[in-house]
Amino acid sequence: MSWKIKNVLDGAAVVDYASGLIGADVNPMPTGLRSWDSACFETNGNGLANWWMTVIGGASNSGKTQLLQYLLKQAWLNHMNPGLITMEVPLTGIQRSVYSRITNYDYHDLMPHTFEDTQAADKVVDLSNQVKKYAGVDRTFMVAEHDGTPDLHQIKEMCYAMKEAGCGVIGLDHLQLIKSPIGEISDRATEIAEELRRFAHKERILVLALSQLNRFASRERSRRPICQDLWGGTSMESNANQVCLIDHSFMKRDMDHTHIIRTRLILDKNREGPARVSMDVEANFRTGVWREAEPHEENLWEET
Repeated sequence: MSWKIKNVLDGAAVVDYASGLIGADVNPMPTGLRSWDSACFETNGNGLANWWMTVIGGASNSGKTQLLQYLLKQAWLNHMNPGLITMEVPLTGIQRSVYSRITNYDYHDLMPHTFEDTQAADKVVDLSNQVKKYAGVDRTFMVAEHDGTPDLHQIKEMCYAMKEAGCGVIGLDHLQLIKSPIGEISDRATEIAEELRRFAHKERILVLALSQLNRFASRERSRRPICQDLWGGTSMESNANQVCLIDHSFMKRDMDHTHIIRTRLILDKNREGPARVSMDVEANFRTGVWREAEPHEENLWEET
């Protein structure tokens, strides 16, 4: 690694910096959640910039994977060709989830036993045609499945392979499954977070990485999570441009529509704008859509 030394008060340095702001390539990805997008000052409120590493943290079963899939769909809808490196959810599970959200087949319609009747061949053709129509001619969604515990070198290789395949956004599910020869958890987290930050900044690829909370924070269901609760400590926070946490202390299921969950997202760390932004959100696990509450819906998020 080489050092770069520059007198930032020198006239030429100022001109270089200001010139670089003209037509700067930030290629933002809208999250579709207005409070999150508006907190991204560098992109003028238009979403996540293409060189950021954004960490999404939460306790087990808080909806991290579903939120990641929603954000990757946002990338896909904006023609940014997302890629997903999955180390936990199998490839077939990802496909079932994606297909159920872009076709008229429900999630449970895509189970093996539903393709055992005489209409199975017709269903295969129908599903293929619906996906093809929805994708159009230029949209892709690359998914890489690892059936073990990959090391950091393998993860970096896959990130570069996805970049070569045209991916503009890369999701990782999740960071705690990446192996490192370093024994201490905090040191492992530092190495992983630093390498992913370097990749995002150097290659101008938006990286969305899922992180578990430490065991103590995950057990404390009555307390809102904070950045320091991320597995591995402060290194995850310090290397990320943004840290968005799912508040497991507030989760309400709509008992009339049990596939709908209401919770809160907390933009707890934000180098690019205001931090500690709280967003009341609704997650529809059937359609995969996350949306922010409207002002007239505030009563739906009241504490009980």
